[in-house]
Amino acid sequence: MERIFLVFGLGGLLLLSPIVGWWLRPDLPWFLPYLVWLLIIALIPWAHKRIDNR
Repeated sequence: MERIFLVFGLGGLLLLSPIVGWWLRPDLPWFLPYLVWLLIIALIPWAHKRIDNR
C-alpha cells in the first residue's frame, strides 16, 4: 500500500473521528493539538520518499 494513503488515513483518523474529543480535553496540555499537526506534517516527507533511492 502506498505510504501517502497511510498518512492520509492517519490524518483523517486523528482529525475527523471521535479521537478528536480525546486530544482536545481541557486537562491535557494546550500544545497537544499542535503536536498532532506536527506529527502529520512530519510524516508527509516520509510518505513521499521513494523506497528505491535511485
